[in-house]
Parts: sequence; structure tokens; C-alpha cells
Amino acid sequence: MKSSMSQIIHDESGTTLVEVLIAIVIMTILLVGGLQFVTVGREAVTVERYHRLALLIAESRLEEARYYAYSSLAGSLAETNTPVTLGNIAGTRTTVVEHIDDDFDGTGGGDADGNTVDYKKITVTVNWASRHSVSLETYVSEHYYAVSP
Repeated sequence: MKSSMSQIIHDESGTTLVEVLIAIVIMTILLVGGLQFVTVGREAVTVERYHRLALLIAESRLEEARYYAYSSLAGSLAETNTPVTLGNIAGTRTTVVEHIDDDFDGTGGGDADGNTVDYKKITVTVNWASRHSVSLETYVSEHYYAVSP
């Protein structure tokens, strides 16, 4: 009786099959995790590429402001939903020129010189793929404004 009991306890038939199945499960988990890592990484790189292209478009539009006279910035530069291309996808660009009356001079809206526009704020926003956007802004003052040749 003892020999048959010891034979059952020490019987290793099928052990290799169980080890192989456990190894397959572990490898499958690692493979799925690795594929997920690659997929998310590729998507992040693509989004960052479009983000850089949108920044380039917005920076270019802000640079265009240098070529307009200060007094004509609002009329010449302002735009709404202008179509732009970011690589192989479509987007829109909006440029807003705001007139700012700074309270720093202590006179608010009733400036002594009659000029209620102390400086202008230019905001360029580039949108693409419904939830992605880049927005850049700069401030321009008439006192420090020079039109490039």
C-alpha cells in the first residue's frame, strides 16, 4: 500500500503540461501589456506631432502681426475659424485682437490723453480633432511697436 501511495505522490506525469500552460498565460499577459504600451505610445507621439504643428501655425500668425501698423492690427489681423492644415488633418485658426485699457495709469477708461487703448492683446487659437487646441497670446503697445521692413 505504501508503494502505491508514494507512487501517486511522486507521479510527475502532466507537470510539464501545467508548467507550459502557466508560461503561456504569463507570456500572453506580458504580450498584451506590451502591445498596449506601444499603441498608447504611438498615439501620444501622433498627438504631440499635431500639437507642434499647431504651435508653429500660431507662432507664424503672431509673427505676421509685426508687419501691420499698430493702428490697423484689429482690422488686418482678426479672423474667425480660418481653415488650416496640420500635416494630413484639417483644423481652424482664430485670431482675436483685444483693446486693453490698463488701470495701471490710474485713469481707467477716462485717460487724460483721450486714448483708452493702452495696448492690444493678440490671441491665436488653433483647433483640430474636436478636443485639441493650442492658444498663444502676446501684448503689443504703441510705444514699443516697430513695423519690420
